[in-house]
Amino acid sequence: MRAVALSVGLRGGSILVVAAIVFGIVGLSSSFRWVPEAPLLAGFLLVQVATLYLTGRRAGKRATSLMAGALAGAIAGALGGCAGGLTYLAFGKPAINIPVGLLAGALEGGIVGGAGAWLASRRARWRL
Repeated sequence: MRAVALSVGLRGGSILVVAAIVFGIVGLSSSFRWVPEAPLLAGFLLVQVATLYLTGRRAGKRATSLMAGALAGAIAGALGGCAGGLTYLAFGKPAINIPVGLLAGALEGGIVGGAGAWLASRRARWRL
C-alpha cells in the first residue's frame, strides 16, 4: 500500500508542482498583469482538485484501500503546496508561505484524495 501511495502521489505531485509554478508565475509576475485574477484562480483550483481526486482514485483502485488514496493525495498536495510556497518566496513574499502551503496542501490532498478513493470503491461495488 505504501509503495502504491508513494508512486501515485509522486506522479500527481509532479503535475501539481508544474501547475503551481506556472500559475504562480502568471499570477505574481508584473509581466502578466493583463491576466484576470478570477479565471486564473478558478483554473488553478480546477487543476488542483482534479489532480488530487484522480491521484486518490488511482491509488485507491490499485491498492484497494481508502488509506492509500488519502496518503497519495496528501503526498501530491504537500508537493504542490511546497512548490507554491517556494514560488511565492521567489517573488519576495514571506517564507512562512512554504510551511503553510505544505500543510494546507497535505490536508487538502488527503481529503480530496480520500474522497477519490472512496468514490472509486463505491463505484466498483455498485457495478457488481
